[in-house]
Amino acid sequence: MASDNAGGGGGLFDRFKGKAKQVAGSVLNDKKLEREGALHEEKADAAQEARRRQTEAAKERDEADLVARERDLKVEEQRLAAEETAEAREAAVERERAEKKQRIERDTAERKVDAARDERARQAQITADEQEAARERAHAHREASETGNEADQARATAEVLDRAADKRGR
Repeated sequence: MASDNAGGGGGLFDRFKGKAKQVAGSVLNDKKLEREGALHEEKADAAQEARRRQTEAAKERDEADLVARERDLKVEEQRLAAEETAEAREAAVERERAEKKQRIERDTAERKVDAARDERARQAQITADEQEAARERAHAHREASETGNEADQARATAEVLDRAADKRGR
């Protein structure tokens, strides 16, 4: 109750002083003194009400500060969540980009392997075709040579027959 006496004549002292003046004014039949006593009590009531309101205002300020801090924390949580979501999206996009790049590189490597295999097969076919053509040429040369030999023999036989016919017909 020491705080009731603090603040320059407020609180319990003003209330006691007001009661004393009211009683004295009543006993002495002094309306002015009685009124002065009532004013001291009103002053004590007003001081008490002011302290109550100050306490209430301080409590409301503290509650408002708490609500503001809670709101700030919530906003910060939302900001962090949004930031995490954005980072997750960026990571997903980067992962997709890397996967796409790997697919492209893999497809390119497969196409190169396929192209090299196709080129080897084409070269092998060309070589096989050239070898077949060489065999066919060699066979054609042999046949031509044999046909030429046969023609030579046929000519030689024809000459022998011509000579023999000439000798008979003479």
